[in-house]
Amino acid sequence: MKKLIFLLFFTIISSQDTSDDNGQSFSIVSTSNVFSEFYDCGCPKNPLGGLARKTFFLNNMMSGRESILVDAGNALFDSNQINPDNLSIENKKFKARNFVKALEFLGQDVVNIGSNDFKGGADFLLEITKDSSVKFISANLYDKSSNTLLFEPYHIIEKDGVKIAFIGLSQSARFDSVINKNFIDEGNKYISELSSSADIIILLINILDENLIDLSQSFVNADYIFLSGSTKRTEPRTKQSEKGALVYAGGIQGKHLSIVDVRIKDSNKAINDVSAPFNRLQEIDYRLNRLQAKDPSISLEELYANQPNVLSLIEKYQKEATEIGISLSSFRNRSIFFSVPLSPTIPDDKETAAFIENIARKADFPLKD
Repeated sequence: MKKLIFLLFFTIISSQDTSDDNGQSFSIVSTSNVFSEFYDCGCPKNPLGGLARKTFFLNNMMSGRESILVDAGNALFDSNQINPDNLSIENKKFKARNFVKALEFLGQDVVNIGSNDFKGGADFLLEITKDSSVKFISANLYDKSSNTLLFEPYHIIEKDGVKIAFIGLSQSARFDSVINKNFIDEGNKYISELSSSADIIILLINILDENLIDLSQSFVNADYIFLSGSTKRTEPRTKQSEKGALVYAGGIQGKHLSIVDVRIKDSNKAINDVSAPFNRLQEIDYRLNRLQAKDPSISLEELYANQPNVLSLIEKYQKEATEIGISLSSFRNRSIFFSVPLSPTIPDDKETAAFIENIARKADFPLKD
């Protein structure tokens, strides 16, 4: 089943480019709540995650795609509790400092500042991020003494003429040296500022599950929202709000990649989320392939000629697939959401694995918890 998921992923991604006229295509690849996890989660039944697997997936299963790598927050620490008497904080600082280096090695583009990222203190966080090639952003976290932003509020990336703006926000960061201004007010302020210069506006928001609100309606002029802090994970079939931003949560420990694949043919028209019909196409494809597996050498009609009920079901599936295809072809601009598990079926990228092992050799403690 996992191989089928990746086969369908390839098929759908490829279908975005088989159009009869030119357009812009790119993918937003998001993680959240990674907690400086270099390796997989170590979960006994299904050890998902790992930077080396992520790199292999991006280099091989998304080869040729224009991809933007973002993180919605809590990339560096597993909690926001600071305990100076706990000797392990120095180990965690070592991991965080070197995780920033690993993100640079992987070509990470943008990281939102989350509440947990302050575990080593604001000064430490500023030290390890200030000269990084990765853009660390936050639009509502201010230094209390100077009342100035601690980080750049947003970052704009241009892909094939399309300008994509990323705004960083945190609802839950609370520290003595930091002023946390209202993230909704600050977010909408920058959305308004960027609306004339950016084609797509994406919010990276750090917010706890217990504080979740209808973010799609709080930011009606944003296009996409990626969450951290929340431990939930959005499935492709999750129903989205009909108006406002599309909201995606990626779970924890980098076990899944949240991918939004975008194709734009007319910048003057809205982007349509077609994740639900594409998900239905996956289901139909899977069921027809299971029926065909009985004998791949002959057609389904021949194979089930003596089973009218099955033939009727096949005809129903084929008709539905055709109708979905016609509907999808009518959209000039469309996006598809995928949640991809970084499972053991994905090999490690050798260069990334070697880079991580070099970090592990410098540590005086096990890098993998």
